[in-house]
Amino acid sequence: DFVLSPCWVFFPFDVLGASRAELSGLRVAMSQPLKQCPRTATVAWCSAEAAPTMMALGSSASSAAGIVGGDASTEATLDLVSFDLARPGQDMEVVASIRTEGGRRFSSISWGSLGTDGPFPYGLLAGGLQGGAVSLWNPYQIVNSRGADSGLVHTVQVHQGNVNCVEFHPLKPSLVASCGSDGEVNILNVESPTQPDLYKPSTGAKTHEGSEVLSCAWNRKVPHILGSCSNKGTTVVWDLKQKREVISFQDPANRLRCSDVAWNPEKPTQLVVAYDDDRQPSMQMWDLRNVKYPFKETAGHSKGILGISWNVMDPNLILSCGKDNRVICWFNGSMGLESFCEVPTTQANFEVKWSPHKPSLLSAASFNGMVSLHSVQTQQGSSKYCPSWYKRPCGVSFGFGGTMLSYGVKKAAESVVPSGQAAAPTSSWCHSLVVPNEPEVVATADLFEQWRAESRLQEFCHEKTRRAGGAGSHESLMWDLMGLQFEDQGRMRVPALLGFDHDRILQEAERFLGKKPGTTLNGPPPEDQQMETQSSAAKNLGPELREQEADDFFKSLAESTEQQKAAEAAAAMAAAVAAETASLQPASDEKSTDWGAGPELLIKQSLLVGNLTAAVECCFKSGRMAEALLLASGGGTELWTRARDEYLRLQGDAFLSTVGNIMTNDFDKLVSSSNLDSWMETLAIIATYAGDHYPRLCEHLGERLEKEKFDIRSAVICYICAKNFPKTVTIWANTHVASMGSKKLALQDLVEKMAVLQEATKFNQADALFNAKLTQYAEILANSGRLTAAMRYLCLLREDASSAILRDRIYNSAPMQMSQMFGRQPQFPFEQTDVRILYQAPPQAAPQQQQQPGYPGMAAPGAPQRPAHAMHP
Repeated sequence: DFVLSPCWVFFPFDVLGASRAELSGLRVAMSQPLKQCPRTATVAWCSAEAAPTMMALGSSASSAAGIVGGDASTEATLDLVSFDLARPGQDMEVVASIRTEGGRRFSSISWGSLGTDGPFPYGLLAGGLQGGAVSLWNPYQIVNSRGADSGLVHTVQVHQGNVNCVEFHPLKPSLVASCGSDGEVNILNVESPTQPDLYKPSTGAKTHEGSEVLSCAWNRKVPHILGSCSNKGTTVVWDLKQKREVISFQDPANRLRCSDVAWNPEKPTQLVVAYDDDRQPSMQMWDLRNVKYPFKETAGHSKGILGISWNVMDPNLILSCGKDNRVICWFNGSMGLESFCEVPTTQANFEVKWSPHKPSLLSAASFNGMVSLHSVQTQQGSSKYCPSWYKRPCGVSFGFGGTMLSYGVKKAAESVVPSGQAAAPTSSWCHSLVVPNEPEVVATADLFEQWRAESRLQEFCHEKTRRAGGAGSHESLMWDLMGLQFEDQGRMRVPALLGFDHDRILQEAERFLGKKPGTTLNGPPPEDQQMETQSSAAKNLGPELREQEADDFFKSLAESTEQQKAAEAAAAMAAAVAAETASLQPASDEKSTDWGAGPELLIKQSLLVGNLTAAVECCFKSGRMAEALLLASGGGTELWTRARDEYLRLQGDAFLSTVGNIMTNDFDKLVSSSNLDSWMETLAIIATYAGDHYPRLCEHLGERLEKEKFDIRSAVICYICAKNFPKTVTIWANTHVASMGSKKLALQDLVEKMAVLQEATKFNQADALFNAKLTQYAEILANSGRLTAAMRYLCLLREDASSAILRDRIYNSAPMQMSQMFGRQPQFPFEQTDVRILYQAPPQAAPQQQQQPGYPGMAAPGAPQRPAHAMHP
């Protein structure tokens, strides 16, 4: 008695100790044919679904020719055999056997489906015989009579020499193509089997003249196209509708003896040609769109290739057999023909064919008198290709992201297929269904994802403005301002959005003045003055300046420019004050003032002695504001500044104080002292004049609105203009309400705003609120099947722990697609721990003590006990 661990495995033999020869013998035993029949015969599989395991074996003419030593003394027969893979043994059952007329042997045999729903339940058999005859048999009669009835329907003489190949049309079973040693290709119409009609594929083509046509094959997609090849290396494509040769081509290496030809079951312009050339065996794949060279070629055989067969159920698999005793199954990959597996044989096979009903089964006819049945499923190859028959017919699977995938195979209904036409090819369907947790967000999310993918977020802002009702609402103003953030000079359009349109104001001024603004002031028109200034400047440029003189020139130029600007501002101020003073004083018929007495005389005398400061002060004292500013404008920057400040102090006007702040560039004071009820005017002023200080001043104005007036709706406008992403998002998150009764839709609207503003401001810093909202929304999208959109949102965030698990799940749901779109894989969100089972040696047993009397066969007291069921190596 002993205990076995459940992880132990017992082998019936010592595989590890087996020799190489023993292992080789084991592989041979495992790859023996499934079934076999002792015949040297050409093979045809039953095309009728009523008998999918039945085959027709016609005594091959190759054995009579003694190519490899076949027995020519045996009688020529047509055997119908059947097999049952569930029964033990390798022998096939010979259901019926008949002799051919005149003892003619078969060079080819084909089984068609004509009449399977009528007089021929098993279809028709066509045999290409020696002497140029083609015979038709009814296999159903042969099987039912057990060979007593020959089942011969008709025999017709088609060729002058031997018939090399016959093939029923796979799409039009009433047509049979044949080719022979006389260089002819013929078409038999067997719609009336007892009286078949003979046609030629062309009326005058002689391409095969003087050669032996070895094989012919029907196109699997275009029913009126036929291909044939000859022993002179020419492959010809025939068009039966036009009754002429379409094209012919030869191997660029001048190989001869094209032994077989087969069409691609799916691509009508592609065919494969095999060459029986012992020096340069080859299997070439041609595309009729360019027949200068084959686009694929392989030389897997060491001697001539005798037969090929293209699998109809899996067009990626092609069989070939050759004189080198090899049967190879090829995988038609994108890079070329690759070996899928090899069927072991001991003799050369002259023919291989796929079963039309059992996708993995194939038949091989050899020269040594054996027809064998194999399956590529039992063969071992190095290819990683999975044949199509392993695919499940239907199924359903649920996956991450609320997705459900269902698939299946659909077939065209037989009732809708007109008589004489082929049924539509079998196709498959695959439905990817999404069961979203929040279906109401999907449509809007898809639309916004399209805007983002096309990089049209500015246009998206315009669309949101239109949906918000156009200009005038807070929502539309907010979207308009976010759209301006995408423009380099968008700040200049802020006043217009706030209601201060430049063109409208100029039009109103022109209506008030009666003339275009800028033309009512004294002096020459601006155009003439500019031309005069330019001409005088051009005449008085003076000599060229040296480097040091140029440096001094620019310094003096800056100072003169500043003084000029101050003088212009003073003149403007003086003009404004003069206009205001004139409007306040009563009208007088006199156009001049008496400067000979009173304060006026004192002002004049101060001016005459050069004391402009005293003159200006006297003007202010006597209430002559305009004269004071006019005189101060000629007394230098210091005097002008003092006079301006005194004027503003005396006036006490808020607007003029604002003008003063603009002239002194004291925008901080302007914003700090501005009336918050007129915050739009303040925002328009700093947008127009503040320059690089604009963002900081907008933020300052927003803080005042938020803290002093508690107007967060107006404050968020200022924060958007300041490109202050965190404060804007904070206000949005605290004020967004459930729209249409759904918190998810409100979250979606919030995320859209944040995504647009983040793109406009290029914000790339960590923000906890932004991360939390985007992660929450990305999870909703992922559960609604929008994994790409969810990952795109997560990429706006810095990698953090809150979204790490979601990133990992989305990425690994489609790693190839995600890697192409988003780059490297996100960091694994969990800590990895290496778990190992460490072997611990059992404790050493204590040395055995001398047994005490009275304890026979037992250990002494205190000694360790040995387990009752223990196994030792």
